[in-house]
Amino acid sequence: MSASEARTRRGFLRAAAAATAATALPGRGARAATAARNEVITAVTFIHGIPGREEDLQRHLLSLAGPTRSEPGCVTYDLYQSPDQKHEFMRHEIWSTPQALEAHKKAPHLRASFEKRQREGWTTQITVWKRVLEQAEEMPRESRR
Repeated sequence: MSASEARTRRGFLRAAAAATAATALPGRGARAATAARNEVITAVTFIHGIPGREEDLQRHLLSLAGPTRSEPGCVTYDLYQSPDQKHEFMRHEIWSTPQALEAHKKAPHLRASFEKRQREGWTTQITVWKRVLEQAEEMPRESRR
């Protein structure tokens, strides 16, 4: 792994850890927080642009951040760009529930974005992930002693 790949990976892992920490529900108790963490869904989207036109794609992708972050259930919505392949982007999203992610996919600004991506020749690959909780995380805190 090159030094730039390691830096990118560390940054991604830091962002993912911060986003996961943001899903804790203060004041709702350990069981409620665990239940909420069990519902959290992560979407990782790779957007492949056209070399030499990365600024257009970046500008478009950044324009989606504001409307998306204001949607119910959006915990994290961050954009990353490959340091070596400037036309390659990754979107890291965390949603409070699978239903929130599904509602996001139907939002007018996102539907318009998918249409624009098709017109421009940009391709998208979306993968959805569910966090695997460790056994200690599944138990209420008071039971771990």
